[in-house]
Amino acid sequence: MRTQVGSDPGPQYNLARSWARYGSNAGAPSVGTIVVWRHHVGKIVGQENGKWIVTSGNDGHAVRTRPRSLAGAIAFRNAYAQF
Repeated sequence: MRTQVGSDPGPQYNLARSWARYGSNAGAPSVGTIVVWRHHVGKIVGQENGKWIVTSGNDGHAVRTRPRSLAGAIAFRNAYAQF
């Protein structure tokens, strides 16, 4: 995710949970927001059949884009820069 937000925010964002403080509060999921779970983080890139399409790294040991449930998400964040 550090490479997806314009300027690299630094190694303190290697932990997924750290992204819950990044940027500004989006309040709810929408295309373009960062979604944060306790141990995972991704970027919402679309919506399909009632599920959000999320791009994330280390998803099955690869960067993947796929429909995901947002159940258990702890934050939705707007990035400082367009990504």
